[in-house]
Amino acid sequence: MKSIFKEWREYLSENESPDTPQVVKVILLNKDNHVLFLKRSNYMEKYAGEMDLPGGHIKENESLLDGLKREVEEETGLKIFRATLHTKKENIAYFRSIYEKGNIILSNEHTDHAFIDVTQIENPSKFEKIAIEVVKNEQFR
Repeated sequence: MKSIFKEWREYLSENESPDTPQVVKVILLNKDNHVLFLKRSNYMEKYAGEMDLPGGHIKENESLLDGLKREVEEETGLKIFRATLHTKKENIAYFRSIYEKGNIILSNEHTDHAFIDVTQIENPSKFEKIAIEVVKNEQFR
């Protein structure tokens, strides 16, 4: 006999809106202006082991901000309260927000996390370049 919880999860996954090609990511800054990065697990075979910003694909009929909040909570257990759009590049919308509090609880999509001082990175990846832009803008506020 299946538990009610298991049946409910199966129902939700069967009736969930499909992902769209639109991706949302957040540059989440701590009090030292270090950025939260997540290390991708083998669950995401294509990018296994790479560092990533929290976020993912939005669902049909979901706003960018709602999708961001959902994805960040699914991946880290964190709630995003104040996020502002930084830029859009190709199919990715990048937001910035402040890490306020909370324990980071990773989903099976990631194996590790760290707050990184992106200003010290010598050969930044595309996600690190966006994070550097956000940190530089923060220094003038």
